[in-house]
Amino acid sequence: MLAPNGPIPLLRNDAPFTESTELCDKLTIRVENGINRLYSADPDENWLPGYPALSLEPADVVHCLLQELPTPKLDKMHPYLWLVGTQASSHISPLHEQIIRGREIIITENPELHLVWVNNKVFIKPLPRFLLSYNFWQLYLSNPKPVSLHSNQVNIDQIRKAALGYMRTYYYLVRHESDFRLAQREHLIPSGISFSQFVAFTSGFNRIGDHEVSLRYQFGQLRLNRLNLWAKVALRQWQFQKVQWQYADIIAQYYAPLLFLFGILSLVLSAMQVGTQARPEWNVFLGVSAWFSVLTLLFAVIVLVLFAALLLFLSLRELHFALRKKHQA
Repeated sequence: MLAPNGPIPLLRNDAPFTESTELCDKLTIRVENGINRLYSADPDENWLPGYPALSLEPADVVHCLLQELPTPKLDKMHPYLWLVGTQASSHISPLHEQIIRGREIIITENPELHLVWVNNKVFIKPLPRFLLSYNFWQLYLSNPKPVSLHSNQVNIDQIRKAALGYMRTYYYLVRHESDFRLAQREHLIPSGISFSQFVAFTSGFNRIGDHEVSLRYQFGQLRLNRLNLWAKVALRQWQFQKVQWQYADIIAQYYAPLLFLFGILSLVLSAMQVGTQARPEWNVFLGVSAWFSVLTLLFAVIVLVLFAALLLFLSLRELHFALRKKHQA
């Protein structure tokens, strides 16, 4: 739980956990030619924990960090995020509450989708093993000027902020043992960890202040439908994340509101028909009914044209994508 007087900020070079509470002890730091280097404690596993295809060479590690942590699109949308979700970084439902709300936990490796929800789904990014290592934080994320890295300091600082914000989300996602069991079942956290170990590991995450995290993590969970809406303004793109992949599914999302609207129009037209038959002497009412029926027909034609235009737009967009990929190949 948060301290009564608010979180105590981390020191600039702190990791969000101590060496005694780390959950991954597979990495060590050695000095080689006066330079600190990261090595595996097991000579047979000289790779980044959880990523056997990546070596521990600094270039590979930094590339992995850039892929796994930053959320540039959501950071750019920060001025609009108050319209997308509650303006509080603690607005994150624990895993058991996600289930209560009828949401299925969907694993994603895209950091942009972490804690984004839509309808009955919530996307959650599993904890990478290397972020559970104290030595990894000391060498790559805690030092203001990482040794042997030819990277801009601003970029490294942004990676650290994204890492701190991402790690802090698990303080809110796993609050009870039931949450921990759900996280294990959904493979959100590595196996071989006990609940008490995880609690000790995350106990300091509430000390991370909003000023220490990236702009995205100053907010909690976000609604995808609203992200798709405001992406048109903030990102100048059609949508933040594609939800429907079939044309039928894309069109089906408009069925309910259109059926409701046509039902209301049908009811009004029926009432007008009864009124004109019962009181043919109401000239004004007859005129209004006639114009309303014409407008209804016009509305139906416009809807049909818009649906045809939507199908044409989707087809042309797919064709443009295919031609662009063919040109790139």
